[in-house]
Amino acid sequence: MLILNINGPMNAGKSTVSKILVKRMKNSTFIEVDDLMSDDEQKALGLSLQEGWRERHRRLNEKLKLLKKSRTFDTVIFAYPIADNTYRDWKSLEDKNTRFINITLAPDLDECLKNRGSRELDDWGKNRIREMYAEGYHTRSYSDFIINNTSQTPRETADIIVEFLKATLSKSHSNVLKILDKQLDL
Repeated sequence: MLILNINGPMNAGKSTVSKILVKRMKNSTFIEVDDLMSDDEQKALGLSLQEGWRERHRRLNEKLKLLKKSRTFDTVIFAYPIADNTYRDWKSLEDKNTRFINITLAPDLDECLKNRGSRELDDWGKNRIREMYAEGYHTRSYSDFIINNTSQTPRETADIIVEFLKATLSKSHSNVLKILDKQLDL
C-alpha cells in the first residue's frame, strides 16, 4: 500500500492535485481531511482552531489505520499540511508492504495569495497563508519531494509526482511499485 500525503500551505493546490492523482491510479482513494470534521462540528464541540486541527489529525490517523488493515485500496491519498508530529505518526505506518511518502507543493507566496480555482481568499485566509510560509510549510525537511508548482497546471504537477513515485519506489519498495505500475492509467 502507498500512503501519499500532498503537503503544502493553504491554497497551494493540494486537493486539486490529489484528486487528479486518484483519477490516474486505479484502486485508490482520496481522503478529504476537511470532511472528517466540519467547521460547524468544530464550533459545536467548542474546539479552538488548534484543537480542531488536532481532532482532524486524530480522525485521519484512525481512518488511515483502518484502510491499511482492510487493504481495500492500494493507494490512499490525502492533502494535509504536515508538522513534525503528523509526519512521525504517518511514517510509523510503514512496513514491508506499506510506504508513506510526503510530497510538498510550494508555489511562490505571491501565487498562493491569489484566488485560484474556485477558492475566494478573504483576509483571514491570506494572513494564514503568510503565516504558513513563515512557519515553513512549503519547505519541510521531511518532504520526500518539493515541487514549485507556480507555473504548472495541476495536471502537470500530477505528472511530475507520478514520475517521482515510479523512480523512488523502484529503488526502495519494489512490491509497492508493482502495485503502482498496475494501477497507473498512463
